[in-house]
Amino acid sequence: MKKNLLLVLPIVGIVGLFVGAPMLTANLGISSYAAKKVIDIINTGSAVATIIALVTAVVGGGLITAGIVATAKSLIKKYGAKYAAAW
Repeated sequence: MKKNLLLVLPIVGIVGLFVGAPMLTANLGISSYAAKKVIDIINTGSAVATIIALVTAVVGGGLITAGIVATAKSLIKKYGAKYAAAW
């Protein structure tokens, strides 16, 4: 059960992000410079960021954070850090 939950939570978070939050800067209300720093942190310590995001999602209230981290990691891999920060 826990294994399925850990697989479903990030997927639900990612779907929620695409529906309700198209841009990182608009969603979090931060500047583009701060968005670049967030992307750099996620890119550098991506495994740690993913673990923290998943733990907070399981504990409660961190589902959006888990979705943001997963989406940002996907964008970094696909398009690069500059595009992910602009997202």
